[in-house]
Amino acid sequence: MSKQVPGKIYLADQRGLLETNLFRRQSTFNFGASQSEHKDPFGRLYGLNEETLAGGHAVEFAVAADSYIVLLPITGAVAYSTGGGTRGTVEAEELTTIAAPAGTVLTLRNPFGDELISLLHIWVRATQPLVGPPLATTTAFNGQLLENQLRALVSARLPDYPPSAPDLPFRLSLGRFMGRQETTYQVQPGSSLFAFIIAGAFELEGRLLHEKDGLALWNVAEVELEALSNHALVLVLELLP
Repeated sequence: MSKQVPGKIYLADQRGLLETNLFRRQSTFNFGASQSEHKDPFGRLYGLNEETLAGGHAVEFAVAADSYIVLLPITGAVAYSTGGGTRGTVEAEELTTIAAPAGTVLTLRNPFGDELISLLHIWVRATQPLVGPPLATTTAFNGQLLENQLRALVSARLPDYPPSAPDLPFRLSLGRFMGRQETTYQVQPGSSLFAFIIAGAFELEGRLLHEKDGLALWNVAEVELEALSNHALVLVLELLP
């Protein structure tokens, strides 16, 4: 009988909730006004939020520590700005990674007048100081290429970051699977791993995970994953040593 690797499940229905008639934020970890003694950061990963914005509405975040922020639309598109001319719109089948020095003010806005949008924004503390203005790069992907495999979308160095910029302290992969399809993710020595189920259900290292559940794993060399429903979508974040 194989030994189960150490880990912690973050259940979807236990996420922090902040809601008005203009937005809803569900937070896997402590974030802003949403605080719980059981939702401390997982290493450098300190924010994983599902944000829903009403038409034309915007929300603003003050970045307290040098951070990398990943924006991934779930439905619709999201406009972002960080001041100093760094701005853009992230569409479907795109994600944007922002290197945001402490003191940056990040604004997320629904570019549509009468439609809801939803997105994930993921916050990882930098391991080296980030100097200069915020940098943003957008990665496009073809959803068909995610079928029944985990595809790396963000690696340790983004191609359009300047040579002086430090390497990213994480890798991000996405995969969409049909039921009973399996894969194995190889983890770099010393890394830890966080998986988040965007849609469907999975069994991951012996744990049953449903939509919007998260799983943190450490002291693990490889991770086995099996989809339990069709069109199940998973995000895997490897936090590098």
